Amino acid sequence: MQQSDGDEIFIHIQNHADQYNIQSPEDKKQNKIMIPDQVIESSTIKPKPLTFEQIKLVSSTQVSGDGHVKSVRVQCPQCKQKVDTVIIRKPGTQTYLASCILLLCSFGLVCVSCLPCIIDDCKDVLHSCPQCKIPLGKTQFKILD
Repeated sequence: MQQSDGDEIFIHIQNHADQYNIQSPEDKKQNKIMIPDQVIESSTIKPKPLTFEQIKLVSSTQVSGDGHVKSVRVQCPQCKQKVDTVIIRKPGTQTYLASCILLLCSFGLVCVSCLPCIIDDCKDVLHSCPQCKIPLGKTQFKILD
C-alpha cells in the first residue's frame, strides 16, 4: 500500500491495526456492538480485523496556519501542494505595547523595554508557503493570554 506524503494518520493505523475491529455478519444479526479494547460478551466468533481498504482517510493537513506558533503541514490554496509552512516572526502591536509597559515599569531603562522585541515568544508568527510565498496564516502575540 502506498503512503502519501504527510499522512501521519496512515502510519498510526498501520502500527495499531489490531485495535480497529469490525463486526462479523453474525454479530450484526444478533445486534452485538464491538468496541475496541473492551470485552462485551464472550463468544466463539472472533471479530475480524479492519483492513486498510475499509479505512478512509480525509487528510492529515491543516487548513491554515492560524493559531500555531510552529510550522504546520498545510495544502497551499494557490499551488495545491502539501507543504510545511515557513514561519517568520515579526514584532506586532502587542509586542510594542509590552515594550511600553516595561519602559514605564522600569523607570525609563531602555534596555529592559527592548526585551519583547528580542524574545521570539513575544512576536507575531507569520506562516507562508515555501513554494509560492503567499501568506497562509498569522498568529498574534497576546499579552494577557
